[in-house]
Amino acid sequence: MNKSFKIITMSATALLALSFAGQQMASAAAFKDLNNVQDKEKIIALQNSGLIKGVSEDRFAPYLSISAAEGVQLIVNAFGLNLDTIRFVKAPLATDYFKNANDSAWYAQALIIAGVHGLDLPADLKPGEKLTREQFTYQVIDAMEAKGQLPMIKPVVVEYKDQDQVKVEYSGSLQRALSYGVLKLDANGKLNPKQEITRAEAAVAISNALSYLKAHQAPETAAGEVLTAEEAVQFIKDAAGPEAGLQIKIAPAGSMTRESFTYLLIHTLQTSGQLPMIKLNPVDIADDDQIDILHSGAIQTAIALKITALDGDGNFKPQDGITRNDAAAMVTRVHEILDAKTNQ
Repeated sequence: MNKSFKIITMSATALLALSFAGQQMASAAAFKDLNNVQDKEKIIALQNSGLIKGVSEDRFAPYLSISAAEGVQLIVNAFGLNLDTIRFVKAPLATDYFKNANDSAWYAQALIIAGVHGLDLPADLKPGEKLTREQFTYQVIDAMEAKGQLPMIKPVVVEYKDQDQVKVEYSGSLQRALSYGVLKLDANGKLNPKQEITRAEAAVAISNALSYLKAHQAPETAAGEVLTAEEAVQFIKDAAGPEAGLQIKIAPAGSMTRESFTYLLIHTLQTSGQLPMIKLNPVDIADDDQIDILHSGAIQTAIALKITALDGDGNFKPQDGITRNDAAAMVTRVHEILDAKTNQ
């Protein structure tokens, strides 16, 4: 029998159990090796907020390079990514997302969280490989924009001397990093994209990213506001879990109707074998003529399982946009059904 479970990770305000190197060290004492480090006050602020630790009680080792696993751990914790609201049919493994990972390593949970949240990391990520400035910056911007739901901006293009050294797929993110103030050029007007990023540089980049998010956070979606298609799909993923293998091509900024959301939710749960078999007794829907016949079975199933309901006039209102309240209520009901099935 498959068992449901929940993994809880630390929020952005919780203490990291690990330093960048994954070692458990104390961080109460002030770091004594930051005297000549640029932006040391930002590193100290992160230490005081519990977001970073040193390699020893009083040493931060600012000039050491960080590995891919260390970078993911830092990003996951800094942006408060976790699995608190996600239900899994079976326990995920780091190797489900990253083939070169070690499922028993200190970084395994961080890689699982990154994978579940869809951070743009290579499937062949090598945990111990050192990160370059362009790689880490790209990953920070990816997580930052996903977390903050930032408005699209047209960055002022910044020319820098070693622009020809930047990997093409990273160039847009690096330009936005410069616009956001996450990254700065050196005194010679260079970005040094291929240079290994140090602990100090990574910490400062995270500090700058968090400061930008705080100043430019998009307003939260009101409970009754219609969700974008991207937000609606995330609700479905949260309900079904990553094992469902949801693959939907959408226009992220577009809205999603009640009909489409209900169909996708039920279809995803059925094709992944998570919904119980039931004998349907179709109900009369007053506005049934507005429902695509291909979606009617899924909607009838949702009504039968009390995942959704008709209004007082017997209407489903299929073409109305799905709201955050409605989506959350449907997902909560799905969790109740799946939990009951698991405990049988």
